[in-house]
Amino acid sequence: MNTPLLEVRDLSIRVAGVGPALVDRISFTLNPGKTLCIVGESGCGKSLTSLALMGLLQTPPLSVASGTAVFGGQDLLAMTQGALGRVRGDRMAMIFQEPMSSLNPSLKIGEQIAESVRRHKRVGREAARARALEMLERVRIPAAARRLDAYPHELSGGMRQRAMIAMALANDPELLIADEPTTALDVTIQAQILNLMRDLQAETGAAMILITHDLGVVAEMADEVAVMYAGRIVEIGPVARIFDDPQHPYTIGLMASMPSLGARADRLVTIPGVVPQAAEMPPGCRFASRCPFASAVCNTVPMLAELGSDHAVACFHAPLEQPSRPRAVAL
Repeated sequence: MNTPLLEVRDLSIRVAGVGPALVDRISFTLNPGKTLCIVGESGCGKSLTSLALMGLLQTPPLSVASGTAVFGGQDLLAMTQGALGRVRGDRMAMIFQEPMSSLNPSLKIGEQIAESVRRHKRVGREAARARALEMLERVRIPAAARRLDAYPHELSGGMRQRAMIAMALANDPELLIADEPTTALDVTIQAQILNLMRDLQAETGAAMILITHDLGVVAEMADEVAVMYAGRIVEIGPVARIFDDPQHPYTIGLMASMPSLGARADRLVTIPGVVPQAAEMPPGCRFASRCPFASAVCNTVPMLAELGSDHAVACFHAPLEQPSRPRAVAL
């Protein structure tokens, strides 16, 4: 068996002095070269999870309340900012959702990539610039030598995202975290960026955490899928199992709400109700108020329980094909 590249255990994130955890005791592992997609609607804690792993939470008011994130034998959550700064951008890197707000508007694209290289490698300015040009060519930016001296506002949205990918991969990281990397792009450019990321991952062997709310992206990119709802992972497993046999009522609702090609006779399925506010989370299952299977036992917190083949679900009523019976409860 592969030794996990990243192993997250019981990660919780809180706002100081305000209500329950925004991210509540989530756990997952990521093996070298694999892609884990974390999927869920806006506000479920996906981006907070990625920022915590990168050491980029806005502290205060946010803070990591508990948990570990062991990456290459080191706990990212226990590192000092200095130690984390030596890892971030080198062995692990992040692609942000909106490059226009992540790239420095006052620095040329080539300078920003070269700065990342010089921060972590013992190379001079010319070697770093050559690496920046190599990376722009690698992410298939047209006329890369000219774009090297362009400012972010002079590039299209798709080219800015390619430049962000070039910067993230400039030091050949072992782990790449991509937070909704195609949300701000049109459909054609989205497909190009996803194909580019998949090709570059195959070339470099990097593992990837891809954060998205788009199930089409999940189906195309994922090896493993973690479904989040209101700060908790409610289902996790291989992508084929999650799509072929979803077992959490929330996952089933997400799958049923996907539009399909061709004529449609009925309205799209919707999940009734709304996500509870952060300060008003129920004490038990956070999906219970919207769940057609909810019962009295759902007033306690369901633990993730194995259903086989690395497929786990946090639901007292799973597997849903069988008569309901209580499962393990969080104390």
